[in-house]
Amino acid sequence: MSTREQPVTEAFVALGDTLGRKVDPLVLLGRLIRHSVALTSIEAAGVMLANARGSLRSAITTEYGAELTEIWQSEVKQGPCIEGFTTGTAVHAPELAAQQDRWPDFVPLARAAGYEGAHALPLQQNGQTIGALNLLARTPVALTYTESTLLRGFADVVTTAVLAWDRQLLGPDDVTARTQAALSGKAVFDIASGMLAATADITPAEAAVRLHAYADHHQQRPTDIADQLVRRTLDPHTVLTPQT
Repeated sequence: MSTREQPVTEAFVALGDTLGRKVDPLVLLGRLIRHSVALTSIEAAGVMLANARGSLRSAITTEYGAELTEIWQSEVKQGPCIEGFTTGTAVHAPELAAQQDRWPDFVPLARAAGYEGAHALPLQQNGQTIGALNLLARTPVALTYTESTLLRGFADVVTTAVLAWDRQLLGPDDVTARTQAALSGKAVFDIASGMLAATADITPAEAAVRLHAYADHHQQRPTDIADQLVRRTLDPHTVLTPQT
């Protein structure tokens, strides 16, 4: 196996970890964006999911700037993710500066956040689009055929995994419920991370790392730990204590 084949194979194995009903959508989406950045020329990534009203909302990102671009896309109803979700096709804007007429409100906001290239891949299941993979670069960059194929494969595997909480065929209402659950889990996770950050006087990003570490150590889903923190059934200091 070549040097590149091994990490790609390991990525697909990690992304296909459905675990039946125990699957944690945010964990799988987190793996998707991290592998997307690690194995391609993309420098930041995120996932936007459709809520119950059919509007895209930010679910997870590799960095704060990427989250801002997703919030802005939701607000101004412009950008690669909005377009990819609406059309159900991949959207490529290797040079954002050339897309000013196409997305007059989004482009200056994305460039102000430090990005000069953007791409989006729709997340689809059985012909239904549930969201979009947000891909950003700090310099203008076009995806190679190999990168596009790899990212499409990652996106398809994760979409299937996120929705495969049981073996029954999902209907449109079921798919909507799954994506809404992922967005709700993200909201609870953010609240719990804020609680930990306030308790330990650390950043929310550092708190999220501590929460994930605690969940991994106890072999539980991060969203379940977050729920316990928000419901006050788990002491924040317990989660903040280094795991041995």
